[in-house]
Amino acid sequence: MAVAVAVLGLFCLANLLLTVGVVRRLRDHSAMLELVGGPEVISPVGSAVDEYAAVAIDGASVRRDLLVGLTLVGFFSPTCGPCHERLPLFVTRARLMPAERVLAVVVGQGDDDSDGTREIVGRLTEVATVVVEPPNGVLAQAFGVRGFPAFALVDASGEVVGAGTDPATLPVAVAW
Repeated sequence: MAVAVAVLGLFCLANLLLTVGVVRRLRDHSAMLELVGGPEVISPVGSAVDEYAAVAIDGASVRRDLLVGLTLVGFFSPTCGPCHERLPLFVTRARLMPAERVLAVVVGQGDDDSDGTREIVGRLTEVATVVVEPPNGVLAQAFGVRGFPAFALVDASGEVVGAGTDPATLPVAVAW
């Protein structure tokens, strides 16, 4: 009986070591995939953002023809894990810019906070003009959003000058 327990213990230990190895390899592969990049989640650099009109949660009008200078734009979904991870990076980057040149779009339920929309909106309102819209909303369509999180730096003419899934990788302008 003692031999059977010892063999079972060794088998469990070997299984645990194998599982740890597999998890480590999966992390390595995930990191490599991020470096290579996947399909673009937002309109690529050099493309023009389509015309749009929306209303921010504070009642302000949000339109492409109101862009002045470089504008930082972020798209978040409350059900997206990477969105929560990159939210502090976006907020840090947004603090470097005037608030009127930062637009944050939260794709969620709005008043019904069953998905956590209010938490993200609360963190963004201090640094950005915030719009809450449903999936495939006007802004998501105008910016060609196909995944979350998605970030762009847009000039006054509506041309995308930086895009990606990490706000830290967007170009930094010397003067806003």
